[in-house]
Amino acid sequence: MKFANLIGTTFDLYTMRAYHALFQLKKRLLIVLLPLCCGFLQDTSFNQKDFEKLKPIVGTWLNKRERGDIYETWMRKSEKEFAGMSYTLTNADTTPLEKVRLYIQGTEIVYAPVAAGQNGDKEVLFKLKSIKGNRFVFENLHHDFPKRIVYDFKSGDLLFAYIEGEVNTKSRRVDYPYKRIH
Repeated sequence: MKFANLIGTTFDLYTMRAYHALFQLKKRLLIVLLPLCCGFLQDTSFNQKDFEKLKPIVGTWLNKRERGDIYETWMRKSEKEFAGMSYTLTNADTTPLEKVRLYIQGTEIVYAPVAAGQNGDKEVLFKLKSIKGNRFVFENLHHDFPKRIVYDFKSGDLLFAYIEGEVNTKSRRVDYPYKRIH
């Protein structure tokens, strides 16, 4: 065998071993990452039983503030939908803030607010991303602010809600501690 052929054969052998090792590494990574990805996908698949966990929202909630109390009122419209509205009450003046549809469609639970005078008075959809105990996290990373809406039922009469996201590249969070009044 000529020296050039020997070097070419040796080089091809090392190249094949390198490709085989790389293929094995990719295969192992896929085996590790695939279950993780599936785990994330499962977090966003919900059913009617999950939707029923939102029943405590029905009623009227009050957030006492110096610059005007905020009220949120929710009712059950159907087996698959809740309807809510929030407004401020300052002295005798009532100012609507938003109307909200909270519904299940297929395997998604959607929080769909229409903020007064914003987004062309159209719904902005926030999809439920996780349920941990009595804490519900809705998310829309494509929306300007907020990107997340969280409802955390602390007890039958206490609800802690907040919105968060970025404003001018700075993190911002607004808390809404509510107490049930009806």
